[in-house]
Amino acid sequence: MPDHQPSTDQQAPAKNPAAASVSLPKRPISSRSLRVCCYGSSSASTPAAYLKEAHSLGYILATRNHTCVNGAGAAGCMASMNEGAVKGDGNIVGVIHEMFVVDGSDWTTEGNHDNDGNVANPHPVFRKGKTTLIVAGGDDLQERKKLLVQGADAVVVLP
Repeated sequence: MPDHQPSTDQQAPAKNPAAASVSLPKRPISSRSLRVCCYGSSSASTPAAYLKEAHSLGYILATRNHTCVNGAGAAGCMASMNEGAVKGDGNIVGVIHEMFVVDGSDWTTEGNHDNDGNVANPHPVFRKGKTTLIVAGGDDLQERKKLLVQGADAVVVLP
């Protein structure tokens, strides 16, 4: 097998001494509220380190006046993120599919809906703060996926 040596013709890129002294102007933090779609786990066995970071993300989004849109999970990163957003007095939009809203589930206390088809007694995190719970219909999860990203300015994916 031939011994491959790096070519002596290749040189490291030249460093620009002026680049180190260039000071970029600080950009002001946008006062524009963003709609941020956040995907994350809904498992009760999500590691604590992930839950902590998800909570921080929710809190940061809230304190910067951004809306956190997610799948409204009752556990895992989604729940922790929503709790952080509530703590920061933020806006949360949860999007679930009607197949997950059944009598006796953790999404409703009585399994009832209002006249618009929204869950009348949502999961506790959606009874606090500035929250909206949207129930998607359809035979599969495509409508839910569409509603999650609709109007999103950014997408964040958590474990």
